[in-house]
Amino acid sequence: MKKIQKLLVVALALSFANVVNALEIVDVQNTHWAGPQIVRAIENGYIYVIDENKFKPEGTMTRSEFVTALLKVIRRQDEPVVQGTTFKDIDDLTPDKRSVVLSEQIRMAFGYPDKTFKPNTPINHNETMSMIANITKPDYVAQDITSFADYEAIPIWARRAYIKNVANGLYINHPDESYFNPQDNLTRAEAAVLFDRISANLDKIQDKYRDLYDDIASDSFNGPLFNKSQFITQNTLNLAPFATNNKVQLYDNKKVIEAGNILIGTSMNLVKTRKDLVGKGYVFTAPNDVYTNEGTFLYPKGTEFYARVEKLGYSAWRSKAERSNIVFHKYSLPSGETYDMAGVPFTKDDKIVYVNNVKSPKKVKALSASKSTQKEYLIDCAHQMSPLTEFNIKENKTIYILLTGDMVIPQNEEYFNLRTKKSILEEDI
Repeated sequence: MKKIQKLLVVALALSFANVVNALEIVDVQNTHWAGPQIVRAIENGYIYVIDENKFKPEGTMTRSEFVTALLKVIRRQDEPVVQGTTFKDIDDLTPDKRSVVLSEQIRMAFGYPDKTFKPNTPINHNETMSMIANITKPDYVAQDITSFADYEAIPIWARRAYIKNVANGLYINHPDESYFNPQDNLTRAEAAVLFDRISANLDKIQDKYRDLYDDIASDSFNGPLFNKSQFITQNTLNLAPFATNNKVQLYDNKKVIEAGNILIGTSMNLVKTRKDLVGKGYVFTAPNDVYTNEGTFLYPKGTEFYARVEKLGYSAWRSKAERSNIVFHKYSLPSGETYDMAGVPFTKDDKIVYVNNVKSPKKVKALSASKSTQKEYLIDCAHQMSPLTEFNIKENKTIYILLTGDMVIPQNEEYFNLRTKKSILEEDI
């Protein structure tokens, strides 16, 4: 009988004596389709071997196990937890409670409509794709996924996540590459492959995670050391009275303007719906220095917000575009540093709301604030707050910009040089 080779994992050094342990995984052969990724997942501590040196590659992962591992992959596992949880089924006895609460805090996981998380339930492919899409950058080239045989089996709420993840190469479809198997539970082998791909593509993770692995120091014993953000306090921002969120999180090395806040931008171009083309770019600029209510400087006058046309709408009887949708995808500080953002022109009744033309702000606030969760609010942004609209924006016209994703402002030497004399004097007081 042919002898089956077991997968051999050489573990990392234990203690200063450089003792190396060889670990045999008895249920994974060297020829296993995910063998190399399983080895790296174990070495990096994303997934552990179970009893009796078994990996159980076809076993499932619970939802709490998955978020715990994913936090390690994106290097956020040690971030302080500064808020409670809204999940009704999470308590002190919940396995990996800290990871679940942290994943909610950073908006990686949103749970179910009934406000539960179901930590002990096996995670399926749809939920996996959704969580990965939540943490990756909004700027990507959409891919056609209708060629996959079971495309129509993907629920509507998850299709955008699949499109985004296929574009980024952060998905799994084994053993038949023409199928997603969206309703199947994620296996441990599939998880190892996904974690390996994410780890190799950290540049596709949103900027608010990037400061955890951009600045790397070294230690002769422990290897790479990563500069992790330390939360300081929370401020408020009220550039518009009807914004559904006004929170700004302050860290020692960044400032985070949360999704739902509204910014102000002045158009540097003439924008005409009927002359739009998909991909056409527009630039808006901040008309003033921006501070929180507490006086914290956020970004200076002249900061540029970049928008592009995402889609066009045509009338039933004419072949020309009559309506369009523009989205904001990047911003640039006057120093030239450019970072990701996600936003849309704030709209009401299918019209863009201008700074000097706000109708019934209390009504707008009531309609938007009726959404009970952040996930519901973002879904509302995608389908209602960002419609195909017929509009003309004159040059130097000022509009409201609704953030649909957190806007991260890194604090470095270049950033501090942007502060105006006024802001420096105020900070010294």
